[in-house]
Amino acid sequence: MKQQVKYSWLSYLVVVCFALQIWAFFQFNYSYTFYYKEQNQLFLLTSDYVMSYSSRPAWAACLVGDFLTQLFFYMYAGAAVFALLVLALGASTCFTMKKLGYNRWVALLLTVGVMGYAASCNFDPQYLMSSMLCLQGGVLMALIYTMVSGLSPFSRSVSLFVLGVLALWMFNWGVVVFLLMVLTGEAISAYLSRKVRRVSGPLIVAVMLIAVYLKSDIFYPVNPDTCRTYPGLGKPIMPRSDLEDYLEADNLYYFGRYDELIEKVSKMDNPSREVSFFYYLAKARRGELPYSINSVKPVNLGTLYNIGPESSTVEIKMVAELYFALGDMTMAEREALLSCVFSRDNRNVRMIKRLAEVNLVAGDDEAAMKYLRILDNTLAYSRWSKANRPGHFSPRLRSMQQYMVKDDTIRVSTNCRDILTTLLKANPRNRMALDYLLCTDYLVGARDMFVDDMQQYYIPYYGNPVVPMYRELYKAKDRK
Repeated sequence: MKQQVKYSWLSYLVVVCFALQIWAFFQFNYSYTFYYKEQNQLFLLTSDYVMSYSSRPAWAACLVGDFLTQLFFYMYAGAAVFALLVLALGASTCFTMKKLGYNRWVALLLTVGVMGYAASCNFDPQYLMSSMLCLQGGVLMALIYTMVSGLSPFSRSVSLFVLGVLALWMFNWGVVVFLLMVLTGEAISAYLSRKVRRVSGPLIVAVMLIAVYLKSDIFYPVNPDTCRTYPGLGKPIMPRSDLEDYLEADNLYYFGRYDELIEKVSKMDNPSREVSFFYYLAKARRGELPYSINSVKPVNLGTLYNIGPESSTVEIKMVAELYFALGDMTMAEREALLSCVFSRDNRNVRMIKRLAEVNLVAGDDEAAMKYLRILDNTLAYSRWSKANRPGHFSPRLRSMQQYMVKDDTIRVSTNCRDILTTLLKANPRNRMALDYLLCTDYLVGARDMFVDDMQQYYIPYYGNPVVPMYRELYKAKDRK
Protein backbone atom coordinates (compact mmCIF):
# COMPACT_ATOMS: atom_id res chain seq x y z
CA MET A 1 0.00 0.00 0.00
CA LYS A 2 2.78 2.41 0.88
CA GLN A 3 4.51 1.62 -2.40
CA GLN A 4 1.33 2.45 -4.33
CA VAL A 5 0.98 5.77 -2.52
CA LYS A 6 4.66 6.49 -3.14
CA TYR A 7 4.23 5.68 -6.83
CA SER A 8 1.18 7.95 -7.05
CA TRP A 9 3.08 10.89 -5.61
CA LEU A 10 6.05 10.16 -7.84
CA SER A 11 3.99 9.97 -11.01
CA TYR A 12 2.15 13.20 -10.30
CA LEU A 13 5.42 14.88 -9.36
CA VAL A 14 6.78 13.93 -12.80
CA VAL A 15 3.64 15.38 -14.44
CA VAL A 16 3.97 18.64 -12.50
CA CYS A 17 7.70 18.97 -13.27
CA PHE A 18 7.10 18.34 -16.95
CA ALA A 19 4.33 20.96 -17.00
CA LEU A 20 6.67 23.46 -15.34
CA GLN A 21 9.31 22.77 -18.00
CA ILE A 22 6.72 23.39 -20.71
CA TRP A 23 5.73 26.66 -19.05
CA ALA A 24 9.35 27.80 -18.76
CA PHE A 25 10.15 27.01 -22.40
CA PHE A 26 7.11 28.81 -23.81
CA GLN A 27 7.39 31.75 -21.44
CA PHE A 28 11.04 32.50 -22.12
CA ASN A 29 11.56 31.14 -25.63
CA TYR A 30 8.23 30.88 -27.45
CA SER A 31 5.78 33.33 -25.89
CA TYR A 32 4.80 35.37 -28.94
CA THR A 33 2.93 32.55 -30.62
CA PHE A 34 0.20 33.09 -28.00
CA TYR A 35 -0.32 36.70 -29.10
CA TYR A 36 -0.74 35.45 -32.67
CA LYS A 37 -3.43 32.99 -31.59
CA GLU A 38 -5.29 35.67 -29.66
CA GLN A 39 -5.14 38.25 -32.43
CA ASN A 40 -6.40 35.83 -35.08
CA GLN A 41 -9.72 35.06 -33.47
CA LEU A 42 -12.67 37.03 -32.13
CA PHE A 43 -14.66 36.06 -29.02
CA LEU A 44 -17.66 38.17 -28.01
CA LEU A 45 -19.15 38.15 -24.53
CA THR A 46 -22.74 38.10 -25.74
CA SER A 47 -25.40 35.44 -25.38
CA ASP A 48 -26.09 35.29 -29.13
CA TYR A 49 -22.42 34.74 -29.92
CA VAL A 50 -22.03 32.08 -27.24
CA MET A 51 -25.16 30.29 -28.48
CA SER A 52 -23.75 30.25 -32.02
CA TYR A 53 -21.27 27.59 -30.85
CA SER A 54 -24.12 25.08 -30.56
CA SER A 55 -24.12 24.67 -34.35
CA ARG A 56 -20.45 23.66 -34.47
CA PRO A 57 -18.82 20.27 -34.03
CA ALA A 58 -16.98 20.03 -30.70
CA TRP A 59 -18.96 23.01 -29.43
CA ALA A 60 -17.83 22.64 -25.80
CA ALA A 61 -14.14 22.43 -26.67
CA CYS A 62 -14.41 25.36 -29.09
CA LEU A 63 -16.34 27.52 -26.61
CA VAL A 64 -13.91 26.98 -23.73
CA GLY A 65 -10.84 27.05 -25.98
CA ASP A 66 -11.77 30.33 -27.68
CA PHE A 67 -12.69 31.91 -24.34
CA LEU A 68 -9.31 31.01 -22.87
CA THR A 69 -7.44 32.11 -25.99
CA GLN A 70 -8.58 35.71 -25.55
CA LEU A 71 -6.66 35.74 -22.26
CA PHE A 72 -3.43 35.43 -24.26
CA PHE A 73 -3.65 39.18 -24.86
CA TYR A 74 -2.31 39.78 -21.36
CA MET A 75 1.40 39.56 -20.69
CA TYR A 76 2.51 36.28 -19.08
CA ALA A 77 -1.00 34.80 -19.44
CA GLY A 78 -0.35 32.76 -22.58
CA ALA A 79 2.30 30.38 -21.28
CA ALA A 80 0.63 30.16 -17.86
CA VAL A 81 -2.81 29.23 -19.23
CA PHE A 82 -1.32 26.75 -21.67
CA ALA A 83 0.85 25.10 -19.00
CA LEU A 84 -2.16 24.73 -16.71
CA LEU A 85 -4.12 23.09 -19.52
CA VAL A 86 -1.25 20.69 -20.21
CA LEU A 87 -0.97 19.97 -16.48
CA ALA A 88 -4.70 19.20 -16.31
CA LEU A 89 -4.40 16.98 -19.37
CA GLY A 90 -1.45 15.11 -17.90
CA ALA A 91 -2.93 14.64 -14.44
CA SER A 92 -6.32 13.46 -15.74
CA THR A 93 -4.68 11.11 -18.26
CA CYS A 94 -2.43 9.53 -15.64
CA PHE A 95 -5.25 9.13 -13.12
CA THR A 96 -7.66 7.70 -15.72
CA MET A 97 -5.15 5.16 -17.00
CA LYS A 98 -4.47 3.96 -13.47
CA LYS A 99 -8.21 3.55 -12.86
CA LEU A 100 -8.55 1.61 -16.12
CA GLY A 101 -5.90 -0.87 -15.02
CA TYR A 102 -2.87 0.26 -17.03
CA ASN A 103 0.57 -0.71 -15.77
CA ARG A 104 1.84 2.20 -13.69
CA TRP A 105 4.98 2.74 -15.73
CA VAL A 106 3.09 2.44 -19.03
CA ALA A 107 0.53 4.93 -17.76
CA LEU A 108 3.25 7.40 -16.78
CA LEU A 109 5.07 6.98 -20.09
CA LEU A 110 1.88 7.48 -22.12
CA THR A 111 0.97 10.51 -19.99
CA VAL A 112 4.30 12.20 -20.68
CA GLY A 113 3.86 11.35 -24.36
CA VAL A 114 0.40 12.97 -24.44
CA MET A 115 1.73 16.09 -22.72
CA GLY A 116 4.67 16.26 -25.12
CA TYR A 117 2.32 15.85 -28.07
CA ALA A 118 0.18 18.78 -26.93
CA ALA A 119 3.25 20.95 -26.36
CA SER A 120 4.82 20.14 -29.74
CA CYS A 121 1.53 20.84 -31.55
CA ASN A 122 1.51 24.30 -29.98
CA PHE A 123 4.75 25.19 -31.75
CA ASP A 124 2.45 25.68 -34.75
CA PRO A 125 0.76 29.11 -34.40
CA GLN A 126 -2.30 27.73 -36.21
CA TYR A 127 -2.88 25.11 -33.51
CA LEU A 128 -6.00 25.90 -31.50
CA MET A 129 -6.60 25.49 -27.79
CA SER A 130 -9.95 23.91 -28.69
CA SER A 131 -8.05 21.11 -30.43
CA MET A 132 -6.26 20.24 -27.20
CA LEU A 133 -9.54 20.44 -25.30
CA CYS A 134 -11.04 17.82 -27.64
CA LEU A 135 -8.28 15.50 -26.45
CA GLN A 136 -8.91 16.55 -22.86
CA GLY A 137 -12.64 15.94 -23.28
CA GLY A 138 -12.07 12.38 -24.43
CA VAL A 139 -9.89 11.72 -21.37
CA LEU A 140 -12.51 13.21 -19.02
CA MET A 141 -15.24 11.01 -20.49
CA ALA A 142 -13.01 7.98 -19.94
CA LEU A 143 -12.49 9.11 -16.34
CA ILE A 144 -16.25 9.32 -15.82
CA TYR A 145 -16.61 5.83 -17.30
CA THR A 146 -14.27 4.39 -14.68
CA MET A 147 -16.94 5.18 -12.08
CA VAL A 148 -19.19 2.49 -13.58
CA SER A 149 -16.45 -0.02 -14.43
CA GLY A 150 -17.58 -2.35 -11.64
CA LEU A 151 -21.18 -2.65 -12.88
CA SER A 152 -22.68 -5.36 -15.06
CA PRO A 153 -21.74 -5.62 -18.77
CA PHE A 154 -25.15 -4.27 -19.78
CA SER A 155 -24.84 -1.23 -17.49
CA ARG A 156 -21.34 -0.54 -18.74
CA SER A 157 -22.48 -0.80 -22.35
CA VAL A 158 -25.32 1.66 -21.76
CA SER A 159 -22.96 4.03 -19.95
CA LEU A 160 -20.43 3.74 -22.76
CA PHE A 161 -23.08 4.61 -25.34
CA VAL A 162 -24.37 7.64 -23.41
CA LEU A 163 -20.89 8.98 -22.67
CA GLY A 164 -19.81 8.30 -26.26
CA VAL A 165 -22.70 10.31 -27.67
CA LEU A 166 -21.89 13.15 -25.26
CA ALA A 167 -18.20 12.99 -26.25
CA LEU A 168 -19.09 13.12 -29.94
CA TRP A 169 -21.46 16.04 -29.36
CA MET A 170 -19.18 18.06 -27.11
CA PHE A 171 -15.68 17.10 -28.28
CA ASN A 172 -16.14 15.63 -31.79
CA TRP A 173 -12.99 13.57 -32.50
CA GLY A 174 -12.39 13.34 -28.75
CA VAL A 175 -14.82 10.40 -28.86
CA VAL A 176 -12.06 8.35 -30.54
CA VAL A 177 -9.70 9.07 -27.62
CA PHE A 178 -12.47 8.11 -25.21
CA LEU A 179 -13.17 4.80 -26.98
CA LEU A 180 -9.51 3.86 -27.28
CA MET A 181 -8.90 4.40 -23.58
CA VAL A 182 -12.04 2.53 -22.51
CA LEU A 183 -11.60 -0.44 -24.82
CA THR A 184 -7.96 -0.80 -23.82
CA GLY A 185 -8.98 -0.71 -20.17
CA GLU A 186 -11.76 -3.27 -20.78
CA ALA A 187 -9.29 -5.52 -22.58
CA ILE A 188 -6.86 -5.32 -19.66
CA SER A 189 -9.65 -6.13 -17.22
CA ALA A 190 -10.90 -9.07 -19.34
CA TYR A 191 -7.38 -10.46 -19.57
CA LEU A 192 -6.78 -10.24 -15.84
CA SER A 193 -10.16 -11.77 -14.94
CA ARG A 194 -10.09 -14.31 -17.78
CA LYS A 195 -13.61 -13.22 -18.80
CA VAL A 196 -13.59 -12.43 -22.51
CA ARG A 197 -17.33 -11.77 -22.55
CA ARG A 198 -16.67 -8.79 -20.32
CA VAL A 199 -15.51 -6.74 -23.30
CA SER A 200 -18.03 -7.97 -25.89
CA GLY A 201 -20.81 -5.52 -25.00
CA PRO A 202 -18.63 -2.39 -24.86
CA LEU A 203 -16.94 -3.49 -28.08
CA ILE A 204 -20.27 -3.65 -29.93
CA VAL A 205 -21.21 -0.20 -28.61
CA ALA A 206 -17.79 1.17 -29.59
CA VAL A 207 -18.26 -0.07 -33.17
CA MET A 208 -21.66 1.64 -33.30
CA LEU A 209 -20.17 4.91 -32.04
CA ILE A 210 -17.32 4.78 -34.54
CA ALA A 211 -19.91 4.32 -37.32
CA VAL A 212 -21.80 7.36 -36.07
CA TYR A 213 -18.57 9.35 -35.89
CA LEU A 214 -17.64 8.45 -39.47
CA LYS A 215 -21.06 9.71 -40.57
CA SER A 216 -20.83 12.86 -38.49
CA ASP A 217 -21.34 15.00 -41.62
CA ILE A 218 -25.01 14.03 -41.31
CA PHE A 219 -25.18 16.20 -38.22
CA TYR A 220 -22.82 18.91 -39.52
CA PRO A 221 -23.43 19.21 -43.28
CA VAL A 222 -21.31 22.36 -43.57
CA ASN A 223 -17.75 21.49 -44.66
CA PRO A 224 -18.36 17.71 -44.56
CA ASP A 225 -14.74 17.02 -45.55
CA THR A 226 -13.37 18.59 -42.36
CA CYS A 227 -16.17 18.27 -39.81
CA ARG A 228 -14.95 14.87 -38.54
CA THR A 229 -11.67 16.36 -37.33
CA TYR A 230 -12.95 19.87 -36.51
CA PRO A 231 -11.41 22.00 -34.97
CA GLY A 232 -8.26 20.12 -36.03
CA LEU A 233 -6.09 17.30 -34.79
CA GLY A 234 -2.86 19.23 -34.57
CA LYS A 235 0.49 18.21 -35.97
CA PRO A 236 3.59 17.87 -33.80
CA ILE A 237 6.44 20.03 -35.09
CA MET A 238 9.79 21.19 -33.83
CA PRO A 239 10.23 24.75 -32.49
CA ARG A 240 10.94 27.25 -35.26
CA SER A 241 13.15 30.11 -34.14
CA ASP A 242 12.62 32.01 -37.40
CA LEU A 243 8.86 31.94 -36.93
CA GLU A 244 9.10 33.07 -33.32
CA ASP A 245 11.48 35.89 -34.36
CA TYR A 246 8.91 37.11 -36.87
CA LEU A 247 6.05 36.92 -34.36
CA GLU A 248 8.17 38.73 -31.78
CA ALA A 249 9.06 41.54 -34.20
CA ASP A 250 5.44 41.82 -35.31
CA ASN A 251 4.11 42.10 -31.77
CA LEU A 252 6.83 44.39 -30.46
CA TYR A 253 5.89 46.76 -33.26
CA TYR A 254 2.17 46.29 -32.65
CA PHE A 255 2.51 47.16 -28.96
CA GLY A 256 4.72 50.17 -29.75
CA ARG A 257 7.90 48.79 -28.14
CA TYR A 258 10.12 50.21 -30.89
CA ASP A 259 13.33 50.51 -28.87
CA GLU A 260 13.15 46.86 -27.82
CA LEU A 261 12.40 45.80 -31.39
CA ILE A 262 15.31 47.74 -32.86
CA GLU A 263 17.73 46.44 -30.22
CA LYS A 264 16.73 42.80 -30.69
CA VAL A 265 16.89 42.88 -34.48
CA SER A 266 20.23 44.69 -34.43
CA LYS A 267 21.71 41.78 -32.48
CA MET A 268 20.43 39.10 -34.87
CA ASP A 269 23.00 37.52 -37.18
CA ASN A 270 20.59 36.61 -39.98
CA PRO A 271 17.20 38.26 -39.58
CA SER A 272 14.49 37.22 -42.02
CA ARG A 273 12.92 39.61 -44.52
CA GLU A 274 9.81 39.80 -42.35
CA VAL A 275 11.81 40.75 -39.25
CA SER A 276 13.80 43.26 -41.28
CA PHE A 277 10.55 44.85 -42.47
CA PHE A 278 9.41 45.65 -38.92
CA TYR A 279 12.87 46.92 -38.00
CA TYR A 280 12.83 49.51 -40.78
CA LEU A 281 9.18 50.37 -40.13
CA ALA A 282 10.04 51.15 -36.50
CA LYS A 283 13.01 53.23 -37.67
CA ALA A 284 10.76 55.12 -40.07
CA ARG A 285 8.23 55.86 -37.32
CA ARG A 286 11.08 57.55 -35.45
CA GLY A 287 12.29 59.46 -38.53
CA GLU A 288 15.52 57.46 -38.76
CA LEU A 289 14.96 55.44 -41.94
CA PRO A 290 17.51 57.19 -44.23
CA TYR A 291 20.12 57.11 -41.47
CA SER A 292 19.92 53.32 -41.06
CA ILE A 293 18.98 52.02 -44.47
CA ASN A 294 21.79 49.43 -44.56
CA SER A 295 22.18 48.75 -40.85
CA VAL A 296 20.28 45.45 -41.05
CA LYS A 297 20.29 43.11 -44.03
CA PRO A 298 18.39 42.01 -45.98
CA VAL A 299 16.83 45.43 -46.43
CA ASN A 300 13.07 45.09 -46.78
CA LEU A 301 10.86 48.16 -46.76
CA GLY A 302 7.76 46.37 -48.02
CA THR A 303 7.38 48.88 -50.85
CA LEU A 304 8.20 46.28 -53.48
CA TYR A 305 5.34 43.97 -52.48
CA ASN A 306 2.48 43.94 -54.97
CA ILE A 307 -0.50 42.45 -53.18
CA GLY A 308 -2.52 40.09 -55.35
CA PRO A 309 -3.95 36.56 -55.51
CA GLU A 310 -0.50 35.04 -54.98
CA SER A 311 0.32 37.08 -51.88
CA SER A 312 0.70 35.30 -48.54
CA THR A 313 -1.28 36.31 -45.46
CA VAL A 314 1.99 37.43 -43.85
CA GLU A 315 2.68 39.86 -46.72
CA ILE A 316 -0.89 41.17 -46.57
CA LYS A 317 -0.60 41.93 -42.85
CA MET A 318 2.82 43.52 -43.27
CA VAL A 319 1.65 45.81 -46.05
CA ALA A 320 -1.42 46.69 -43.97
CA GLU A 321 0.87 47.96 -41.20
CA LEU A 322 2.94 49.94 -43.74
CA TYR A 323 -0.04 51.67 -45.36
CA PHE A 324 -1.55 52.54 -42.00
CA ALA A 325 1.72 54.05 -40.76
CA LEU A 326 2.08 56.04 -43.98
CA GLY A 327 -1.43 57.44 -43.68
CA ASP A 328 -3.19 55.74 -46.59
CA MET A 329 -6.42 54.74 -44.85
CA THR A 330 -8.04 53.38 -48.00
CA MET A 331 -5.31 50.81 -48.62
CA ALA A 332 -4.97 50.05 -44.90
CA GLU A 333 -8.68 49.26 -44.78
CA ARG A 334 -8.41 47.06 -47.87
CA GLU A 335 -5.57 44.98 -46.44
CA ALA A 336 -7.30 44.70 -43.06
CA LEU A 337 -10.41 43.31 -44.73
CA LEU A 338 -8.28 40.85 -46.70
CA SER A 339 -6.62 39.71 -43.47
CA CYS A 340 -10.04 39.07 -41.94
CA VAL A 341 -11.05 37.03 -44.97
CA PHE A 342 -8.02 34.76 -44.57
CA SER A 343 -8.40 34.37 -40.79
CA ARG A 344 -10.16 31.57 -38.97
CA ASP A 345 -13.95 31.91 -39.36
CA ASN A 346 -13.19 35.21 -41.16
CA ARG A 347 -12.69 36.88 -37.79
CA ASN A 348 -9.57 38.65 -36.62
CA VAL A 349 -9.78 40.92 -33.58
CA ARG A 350 -6.55 42.74 -34.44
CA MET A 351 -7.90 43.65 -37.86
CA ILE A 352 -11.30 44.62 -36.41
CA LYS A 353 -9.43 47.07 -34.21
CA ARG A 354 -7.49 48.29 -37.24
CA LEU A 355 -10.74 48.84 -39.18
CA ALA A 356 -12.03 50.91 -36.28
CA GLU A 357 -8.79 52.95 -36.23
CA VAL A 358 -8.90 53.51 -39.99
CA ASN A 359 -12.44 54.84 -39.92
CA LEU A 360 -11.78 57.02 -36.87
CA VAL A 361 -8.89 58.65 -38.71
CA ALA A 362 -10.90 58.93 -41.93
CA GLY A 363 -13.82 60.54 -40.10
CA ASP A 364 -16.37 57.89 -41.07
CA ASP A 365 -18.13 57.81 -37.72
CA GLU A 366 -20.84 55.29 -38.63
CA ALA A 367 -18.34 52.74 -39.94
CA ALA A 368 -16.08 53.30 -36.93
CA MET A 369 -18.95 52.71 -34.51
CA LYS A 370 -19.84 49.47 -36.25
CA TYR A 371 -16.43 48.04 -35.36
CA LEU A 372 -16.23 49.74 -31.97
CA ARG A 373 -19.52 48.14 -30.91
CA ILE A 374 -18.03 44.75 -31.76
CA LEU A 375 -14.97 45.49 -29.63
CA ASP A 376 -17.21 46.68 -26.77
CA ASN A 377 -18.20 43.06 -26.27
CA THR A 378 -14.66 41.70 -26.03
CA LEU A 379 -12.67 41.14 -22.86
CA ALA A 380 -9.30 42.56 -23.90
CA TYR A 381 -10.33 45.44 -26.16
CA SER A 382 -13.48 46.86 -24.55
CA ARG A 383 -11.54 49.46 -22.54
CA TRP A 384 -9.71 50.67 -25.66
CA SER A 385 -12.97 50.77 -27.58
CA LYS A 386 -14.74 52.89 -24.99
CA ALA A 387 -11.76 55.27 -24.80
CA ASN A 388 -11.74 55.83 -28.59
CA ARG A 389 -14.99 57.20 -29.92
CA PRO A 390 -15.63 59.56 -32.84
CA GLY A 391 -14.44 62.99 -31.77
CA HIS A 392 -12.71 61.64 -28.66
CA PHE A 393 -9.91 59.31 -29.70
CA SER A 394 -6.23 59.10 -28.91
CA PRO A 395 -3.76 61.84 -29.93
CA ARG A 396 -1.79 59.26 -31.91
CA LEU A 397 -4.73 58.56 -34.19
CA ARG A 398 -5.64 62.24 -34.37
CA SER A 399 -2.12 63.12 -35.53
CA MET A 400 -2.50 60.75 -38.47
CA GLN A 401 -5.36 62.73 -39.94
CA GLN A 402 -2.93 65.29 -41.33
CA TYR A 403 -1.37 62.70 -43.65
CA MET A 404 -4.47 61.06 -45.11
CA VAL A 405 -5.69 61.72 -48.66
CA LYS A 406 -8.84 63.78 -48.36
CA ASP A 407 -9.69 63.98 -52.07
CA ASP A 408 -11.43 61.13 -53.86
CA THR A 409 -8.95 59.22 -56.00
CA ILE A 410 -9.17 56.35 -58.45
CA ARG A 411 -6.24 53.96 -58.46
CA VAL A 412 -5.61 51.66 -61.35
CA SER A 413 -2.98 49.66 -59.45
CA THR A 414 -1.65 48.94 -55.97
CA ASN A 415 1.91 49.88 -56.89
CA CYS A 416 3.46 51.38 -53.79
CA ARG A 417 5.20 54.15 -55.72
CA ASP A 418 1.83 55.43 -56.91
CA ILE A 419 0.54 55.27 -53.34
CA LEU A 420 3.53 57.20 -51.98
CA THR A 421 3.38 59.93 -54.61
CA THR A 422 -0.38 60.31 -54.04
CA LEU A 423 0.23 60.77 -50.33
CA LEU A 424 2.95 63.35 -50.98
CA LYS A 425 0.78 65.31 -53.40
CA ALA A 426 -1.98 65.41 -50.80
CA ASN A 427 0.43 66.39 -48.02
CA PRO A 428 4.01 67.31 -49.00
CA ARG A 429 5.00 67.28 -45.30
CA ASN A 430 4.41 63.54 -44.96
CA ARG A 431 8.06 62.89 -44.20
CA MET A 432 7.62 59.17 -43.62
CA ALA A 433 6.12 58.67 -47.08
CA LEU A 434 8.95 60.77 -48.55
CA ASP A 435 11.63 58.70 -46.83
CA TYR A 436 10.09 55.48 -48.08
CA LEU A 437 9.91 56.87 -51.62
CA LEU A 438 13.52 58.05 -51.72
CA CYS A 439 14.92 54.98 -49.96
CA THR A 440 13.09 52.72 -52.40
CA ASP A 441 14.62 54.65 -55.30
CA TYR A 442 18.00 54.04 -53.72
CA LEU A 443 17.41 50.32 -53.17
CA VAL A 444 16.34 49.63 -56.76
CA GLY A 445 19.20 51.75 -58.15
CA ALA A 446 16.91 54.26 -59.87
CA ARG A 447 19.31 57.24 -59.66
CA ASP A 448 17.47 59.45 -62.15
CA MET A 449 14.18 58.77 -60.41
CA PHE A 450 15.78 59.60 -57.07
CA VAL A 451 16.98 62.96 -58.37
CA ASP A 452 13.57 63.77 -59.85
CA ASP A 453 11.84 62.87 -56.59
CA MET A 454 14.31 65.00 -54.60
CA GLN A 455 13.64 67.97 -56.81
CA GLN A 456 9.87 67.52 -56.80
CA TYR A 457 9.11 66.42 -53.23
CA TYR A 458 12.13 67.15 -51.00
CA ILE A 459 13.96 70.35 -51.95
CA PRO A 460 10.87 72.60 -52.32
CA TYR A 461 9.86 71.92 -48.72
CA TYR A 462 13.08 71.01 -46.88
CA GLY A 463 15.77 72.78 -48.91
CA ASN A 464 19.08 71.15 -49.81
CA PRO A 465 19.40 67.70 -48.26
CA VAL A 466 21.30 67.37 -45.01
CA VAL A 467 20.77 63.66 -44.50
CA PRO A 468 24.16 62.10 -45.45
CA MET A 469 22.73 59.49 -47.79
CA TYR A 470 20.43 61.95 -49.55
CA ARG A 471 23.19 64.56 -49.82
CA GLU A 472 25.73 62.17 -51.33
CA LEU A 473 23.32 60.66 -53.83
CA TYR A 474 22.00 64.03 -54.90
CA LYS A 475 25.48 65.50 -55.29
CA ALA A 476 26.45 62.52 -57.42
CA LYS A 477 24.31 63.91 -60.25
CA ASP A 478 26.80 66.79 -60.63
CA ARG A 479 29.70 64.34 -60.99
CA LYS A 480 27.92 62.22 -63.53
